Amino acid sequence: MVCVRTSCPRAVSRAAALACALAFAGCDVNPYDASQRPVVTVTIGGGDAPVRIAWQPAGAQLVRVYTGTEDTGALVWSVSATGANSLVSGLDYGDVSPTGGSTDVPAQPLTAGGTYTVEVTRRDPKGSGDGFTNTSNRYVGTVRFTAP
Repeated sequence: MVCVRTSCPRAVSRAAALACALAFAGCDVNPYDASQRPVVTVTIGGGDAPVRIAWQPAGAQLVRVYTGTEDTGALVWSVSATGANSLVSGLDYGDVSPTGGSTDVPAQPLTAGGTYTVEVTRRDPKGSGDGFTNTSNRYVGTVRFTAP
């Protein structure tokens, strides 16, 4: 067996490897893209669809409605996508079979005059991987409304 000694001591090699790893970690391979954050609108109507939820850009992963705010309120309705950002914009509050998704939490009746928050979440269309190699961003848009 022949051993070959390199010109760098082992401690220097480890330091160089650590510096390289830190430099790589600092590289943002998928920077946050503000144009992917959903802009949410709520239209108060009447009849069979008193509250309509829409957003741009098209497609969402999750739509939730909370009493009050998303931080302190109770979840009163939730739908999730069946594929990547497959929920179609233009949901009516309480829809039990939304296009491109399914209901996670059945809708509770809205209280007239009550304040509610809609939260729309989009998956990063450019991200990939999971766990340590995850390069995805999560894009969330919210809007508050008063129930009719």
